[in-house]
Amino acid sequence: MAKETDVRATSDNQIHLLKNLIDSKVTYLLTMNKAIADHDDALIYELLDSARYNEQVRQWPHADPNNFLSSMTETFQPDLAAFLSAKLIDFIRENFPFLIFKEIKTGVFEIVFGTWPSARTFGLLDIIRVAFIFNDSEMNQLKAFMDDPQTSKEQDLQITELHQANKIYAEKGLASVKKDIDNNKLEIIQLEKNRAILQLECEQIEKYFGSFQHFVDQADHLYTDYLTSF
Repeated sequence: MAKETDVRATSDNQIHLLKNLIDSKVTYLLTMNKAIADHDDALIYELLDSARYNEQVRQWPHADPNNFLSSMTETFQPDLAAFLSAKLIDFIRENFPFLIFKEIKTGVFEIVFGTWPSARTFGLLDIIRVAFIFNDSEMNQLKAFMDDPQTSKEQDLQITELHQANKIYAEKGLASVKKDIDNNKLEIIQLEKNRAILQLECEQIEKYFGSFQHFVDQADHLYTDYLTSF
């Protein structure tokens, strides 16, 4: 008899636990549904990651995570990202006016630096995380160009050496060196094009941020700056 009572008590406790878990998930989804219907982007982001929101926006230390609830959104996050993209991109355009965004598939946006021909793709915009995912290669090139004068000098030297090599080849007047001359011309064009693009990028960052590091710092604070703007 005592054993049956213990089993029944355990079963009742499990039922109560399961009911609470299901109720919390239903409440979460209903709240998310209403936030979407109300276009309440701030609440949506809080529901997606309550710990991050509370710590970075409300400045609450040691906020509890809600991963066991927010994981339910994974199946529809691309559509949710597309829904959230308009306001976020408008905010970024005000604060990073030289960045352009191209939706390459639902909820996934490429970052393009500038509107000029051959503007470089700099990475992706993570709508759900409210974060730039910059390509290290492009960022390192731009940082070196802006912060290290030696980089520009090396590029100038490389172009000068190619011109000098072509002058020597031309003086020889040999048909066999025509291919080398053409290859050098193509390399010069590419080097000058790359330098021109880097110069345009440099001018935009200096205009709006003053320095490369300040640009990076502001980019790193996108989540907090955006969500405190609501």
